[in-house]
Amino acid sequence: MRTILLFAFLFLINFISYSQTLPDSLTTKLLEPVKIDSIEIRGNKTTEDFIILRELTFGVGDTVDNEKLHFNKERIFSLTLFNRVGLFVENKEAKNVLVIDVTEAWYLYPIPFWYTQNNSIKKLTYGIDFLLRNFRGRNETLHATVGLGYDKYFTMKYENPALLYDEDIGFSVYAGYTNFNNRNETAERLNKGNFSYRVIHGSIGVWKRINQFNLIGGSLSFNYWEAKTKPIGAITASGKLIDHLPGAGFYHFYDSRDLKLYSQDGFYSLVNFLHRGFDVDNINYSILEIDLRGYQTLAGELSSKLRLFHKRTFGRQVPFYDYAYLGYSEKIRGHNNDFVEGHNSILTSAELSYPILDEWNVSIKLPLIPQSLTSARIGIHINIFADAGTVFENGQSLILKKFYSGYGVGITLLLLPYNAFRFEYAINELGKGEIVFATGFSF
Repeated sequence: MRTILLFAFLFLINFISYSQTLPDSLTTKLLEPVKIDSIEIRGNKTTEDFIILRELTFGVGDTVDNEKLHFNKERIFSLTLFNRVGLFVENKEAKNVLVIDVTEAWYLYPIPFWYTQNNSIKKLTYGIDFLLRNFRGRNETLHATVGLGYDKYFTMKYENPALLYDEDIGFSVYAGYTNFNNRNETAERLNKGNFSYRVIHGSIGVWKRINQFNLIGGSLSFNYWEAKTKPIGAITASGKLIDHLPGAGFYHFYDSRDLKLYSQDGFYSLVNFLHRGFDVDNINYSILEIDLRGYQTLAGELSSKLRLFHKRTFGRQVPFYDYAYLGYSEKIRGHNNDFVEGHNSILTSAELSYPILDEWNVSIKLPLIPQSLTSARIGIHINIFADAGTVFENGQSLILKKFYSGYGVGITLLLLPYNAFRFEYAINELGKGEIVFATGFSF
């Protein structure tokens, strides 16, 4: 953690000391709405035009104003393919030409990572994420991860959001091998000690982009879970050492946010349903996830965001490894290092955000290093937040007294389109305070 903090500090100092502020001419301030006669894209040496154009909410012949230009600029930036995006109107021979000017980001990332379970150095997992983006200019992604230490795993994923461009069909394929240590406390008690699973998993997915905001998709998967212990209780779904899990899923995705990485306006929803087993080895259960997020500008540059997340598992016997958890990917600030599990979980979050520095496009010129790798859009925001959530079993009522909660303040440093660093102080319902340092966006 200290290494990340030092790196973030030095990176920011380098930007401030040696960076150049990019010109402001890439932001149009129209005096009045104008009708667009043609569209021209500049700066996309790798990215195909259609990847950019299909993000626009208007076309040739439509009228645009400042608000619409800003929204579409943020949507293009949200592709995370560019360090900088500008939209402006040029008048050529009495024609209004909308110019989309982009600066492409660096697309090859070997990123080291590490994390611990229960803050124990004995449970340290470390490795490297290898990410190759936009390698054919169609926003395709190759992603490989190698993890060593406490959890050992290797995964690979290929994603193509424009496999069939004319039909707006996307495609993904995923495969992985994991030596996964149990995280369920009930399973550990039943086993009288910790144990691990050997997991082989793979899936293919296909989706249809209905429009800029709506997407529907489905997936087929197969998972092999082998418990390195006796199959007591719900350690496995089948009651045997090995679970064979064919699966099929369906989801609907809606996203009207402006800047998807750090939104100020718009709505996001995801409904994801997955069924596993289909009576193979007497396994038959389902997982439902609902994620709702709303973003609203309140006054001036002050914005709010709300989130409601719910995961529900149900069926013949849900194995411990597919339970709903709080404390891993879904966290309650104030209980950052507390882990709880159950058949179901619910998490709510609210946040107010105000920019100290809203948008600063900078670039460093260094020898031997591509400038696309040393360019970023920087923002600094002050946040006030509150989180609450709980887990509960099937058949149990939701009891407010059993909710965990936390509230606090923080600062978010945005290094877009790459990542964010969050420095927060949270107090939970017991009055206990904790310092939270994290990478990534709260939601």
